[in-house]
Amino acid sequence: MKKSVMIIALVIIVIAAGIYFNFRSLSNTNELQTQNIQSSDNIEIKGFAFSPDTLTINVGDTVTWTNMDSAKHTITSDSGSELDSELLSKNQIYSHTFNTKGTYDYHCSVHTSMTGNIIVE
Repeated sequence: MKKSVMIIALVIIVIAAGIYFNFRSLSNTNELQTQNIQSSDNIEIKGFAFSPDTLTINVGDTVTWTNMDSAKHTITSDSGSELDSELLSKNQIYSHTFNTKGTYDYHCSVHTSMTGNIIVE
């Protein structure tokens, strides 16, 4: 009888340990995914401004603009055609990948006082 109880207790301990270590592994994976999301290059359009208005990134990085205003906005290059979004309604996004070093100045073509720049290193 004692032997059976000890075997059952051992099985329970092994199962509990397996569940614990599996949970820790999943928890660490979720933390890494959250960190990746937080490190992405995002610009919010809110209060008729780009926030942040200056962003430094690396070659190959993608920047995503999200319009949080109820007014429509664009992301338009000051010179050239590197950035050229459609009119973005509230909650719409525009993304662009920067493959060349340089400084990219842009504005909203509807509200020209809204300006920003991307510095690609």
